[in-house]
Amino acid sequence: MVSARTAIFAAAVAAASVQAKIHPRLLREMAANDGAVGQSVVVEFVSSVESALEKADSQIEAIQSRGAKIESILTTLNTHAATSQAEALAVIDQARTSRELTSDFSAQTLSIANILVLDGASKPLLDKLATVASVKAIRPQYFGKLVKATPDAIVAANATVEWGVERIGTKTLWDQGFRGKGIVVGGIDTGVRGTHEALKGNWRAENGYFQPKGNGKLPTDQNGHGTHTMGTSVGQFGVGVAPDAKWISCEGCLPDDTCPEKVLVACAQYMLCPHDFEGKNPKCELAPHVINNSWGDDDEIPDVPYYKGPVAAWRKAGIIPVFANANSGPKCGSVLSPGDYPNVIGVGATTITEELASFSSRGPTNKTQILKPDVSAPGRTVRSAYNKGDDAYASLSGTSMATPHVVGAVALLISAKPGITYDEIYKALTTTAVRDTLKSSNQTCGGIPDTIFPNNNFGYGRIDVAKAAGAAPTPTTTRPAC
Repeated sequence: MVSARTAIFAAAVAAASVQAKIHPRLLREMAANDGAVGQSVVVEFVSSVESALEKADSQIEAIQSRGAKIESILTTLNTHAATSQAEALAVIDQARTSRELTSDFSAQTLSIANILVLDGASKPLLDKLATVASVKAIRPQYFGKLVKATPDAIVAANATVEWGVERIGTKTLWDQGFRGKGIVVGGIDTGVRGTHEALKGNWRAENGYFQPKGNGKLPTDQNGHGTHTMGTSVGQFGVGVAPDAKWISCEGCLPDDTCPEKVLVACAQYMLCPHDFEGKNPKCELAPHVINNSWGDDDEIPDVPYYKGPVAAWRKAGIIPVFANANSGPKCGSVLSPGDYPNVIGVGATTITEELASFSSRGPTNKTQILKPDVSAPGRTVRSAYNKGDDAYASLSGTSMATPHVVGAVALLISAKPGITYDEIYKALTTTAVRDTLKSSNQTCGGIPDTIFPNNNFGYGRIDVAKAAGAAPTPTTTRPAC
């Protein structure tokens, strides 16, 4: 027979276990504000996106059409989220029926990360959600931040091919007729000035722009960062690596350089299966082939968990994720997440004199000790399109500027080698990366001198897309229709 003391102890343990699901920062805020929560709350669930994709792997891989395959992935994610979140959503529905929620309350499911985002929540609701067995954690949302560029100058247009574009071997592929035609590049950034002369001609208008915090119909950019990065990937007039590629954009970062988790994840879901500006009419066949991510986690948490689901979904869809390594150098171990993930291409920045830029973050990763960056590309004094006018250009520096060089290079590789996979692209870029012209700073990070390759400074070296194309296999299947 269970004693009263034992029962009380068990109840106390259970209550403590429930409270442990709620992040201490939220508990403090609710205690100070009569149970109110003034920030977005993220509810995490025990079942992960990675596990759902793994279970559906054979079914997904059996599909040949690119669009149908991605649609199957999205269906898998939506079904997984609906199942794992069902009890939590029932709690919310009951609270709504009982009029326990304020008029400004909202709940949004983002299936690509299997999270539930709550705004206008309160302590009674969070306490009830914490009792749900499928709920793993209740926490404030994370914030990303732009890998902020250093402005060098606002500059005029010119007719020359930019030094970085030429340095990585693009003209060789251009001369062979490979300029990115048929490839779509995605960008999660501050938006893009869609009317800019270097970008207006190759924006893919159909389901081509999404603004999670707003309802803009046409691509805009109040910051400039996103216009610059997209220009380097696909811009005209010599600024872009793959000028015949199309582009789409999602405004994942705000004009103040912050990138809220719920916005970044909404952008990730949009990139997986693009929909219109209202979030309707998804067309998975319009997904980009490669995505530029010139941002990182604001709290500098290594191996940050909130983008693992999105990256896993992109990879399953055959979408290539490329991330900036960050601008926290020259300190070793300064790479930002998600650029530290093992399943993304992390990018460092080189200068016109083939040195590693002093600001370029070094590896290894702080948690898993994985070598990063994977490769490097031109990132110092890079001229590209800017948001100050339709003919405005700026010279900026940062790994944010290096990353779109790699994104454009990937677009060229897919154009030249239809059907090429992530692993084949990674191998081609890393095994042909230039090393002999790179200048050492005599720095050792993670026990590897920067003269031994691969290392935690340059990675495998500075990319050369012409050499990579020469080394890449010619797939036996053609690229699925996009």
